[in-house]
Amino acid sequence: MPTTSPLTRTAVAVGIAALLAPAGLIAVADAASTKTIKLQGKQFSPRSVTIKKGDKVKFRWAGGTHNLIGPKANLGARSSGAKTITFTAKGTYRYTCTLHDNMTTKVSVR
Repeated sequence: MPTTSPLTRTAVAVGIAALLAPAGLIAVADAASTKTIKLQGKQFSPRSVTIKKGDKVKFRWAGGTHNLIGPKANLGARSSGAKTITFTAKGTYRYTCTLHDNMTTKVSVR
């Protein structure tokens, strides 16, 4: 009886998975996605986003001076740069720029 190497068996398994995944016959993990929220003027844009557990949100300074206060973020005033946060638990997370009245945004994780 012929024997096969572990490399050959792995290649065959990958090939079979590649054929079955598009047909929906096996589950394939969704890749995490990243949404961007801009800090610009006197508002966050968009004012809220909804993401899945494991996704990321990038807060990007796009005009003016802002700070970012909220879960996993306590950043002082700045006018450029970005901060990316990975959300690992379901829930609602609120962020604010305390330099501007009513400048808030919300991240909902499903």
